[in-house]
Amino acid sequence: MAAVGVVAEYNPLHTGHLRHLALTRQAAPGAVVVVCLSGNWVQRGDCAVTDKWRRAAWACRGGADLVVELPTPFALSSAETFARAAVSLLDAAGVDRLSFGCETPDLPALTALAAALDSPGFAAALRPHLDRGLSYPAARERALAALAGEAAGLVRRPNNNLAVEYLRALPPHIAPLPIPRSGRHDGPLEPGCPSASALRRLLRGGEAEAAGPYLAQPWEGPVYDLARLERAVLCALRQMDVPALAALPGGSDGLAQRLWRAARTAPDLPTLLDRAGTRRLTLARIRRLCLWALLGLSPADRPAAPTYLRVLAMTGAGAAHLAALKGHCPLPILTKSARHRDALALEARLTDLFSLCAPDPLPCGEEWRHSPAVLP
Repeated sequence: MAAVGVVAEYNPLHTGHLRHLALTRQAAPGAVVVVCLSGNWVQRGDCAVTDKWRRAAWACRGGADLVVELPTPFALSSAETFARAAVSLLDAAGVDRLSFGCETPDLPALTALAAALDSPGFAAALRPHLDRGLSYPAARERALAALAGEAAGLVRRPNNNLAVEYLRALPPHIAPLPIPRSGRHDGPLEPGCPSASALRRLLRGGEAEAAGPYLAQPWEGPVYDLARLERAVLCALRQMDVPALAALPGGSDGLAQRLWRAARTAPDLPTLLDRAGTRRLTLARIRRLCLWALLGLSPADRPAAPTYLRVLAMTGAGAAHLAALKGHCPLPILTKSARHRDALALEARLTDLFSLCAPDPLPCGEEWRHSPAVLP
């Protein structure tokens, strides 16, 4: 059975995501749509606005057939590691195409940038710009300009940037399927232009009604907000020393020292982020390092690649695809959470901490109370 993969956060699922799923189905008629979804903690270094099971069910109502989880240590990683882990899971799930939204769906140009990043000359082209104090994204763009010309400017756009990382990660037997992206990655809401960041601000500000026209589903339930754990973040950082922070992914280039110093004086999370930042360090990288500290993660929690395929939701077509996959999948397929307590012990602990981001935290053990949602 043909299957097309999508990597997503759906934080929250909005009308732009619905358009992408519809265009994916249009481009791959008859194929099963498999989504690899970040769980309760997301790549920008934040908690999701609602839990992974609700977001997975939204995805199946919006056009997906099967939703599998990207484990937290990979979701809280750089774009390169995030993309490689998600692609490896979708490969294990039997997809033969990867659909991704991008601002510039110019496949030859994006492929050329991916090749340049993997070329022997990239490291040498990058180093002088880093030595001048440029941020990694800025230094990388200048290095790419030397290797690939004007196409380098494409990586300024966040979804183009992820598209390049997906192309780098794709094995030869998975074909890329770029889809023109509509809406905004950031910025204000405009008719026909949903912005996930703006929707999160509205939801966390108690303005679900204003967000409603842009959401794929009417909002219900609590809204999760990392602001409820601000002091816990400071507490975690104040208990770590510089070598421990530097050992975490993203803790190099002086960030560990800056974060340690900022944590000793900052009264809140926004001040901490401001004091730790420089033009060389992206905000998302600093936030991710804060979350690794808060969640008590270590490098050992992130193996070279995911070690299981965990199902969050499925339709009838997704269930049929999953049944056909059994016996062929290179990874163990986890469905009933309570039957896989050893494999999911880390996610269970992280879900217990995620609950503290809710207005009224749930008791521990939420991970074991959920089975995959099965939709028609």
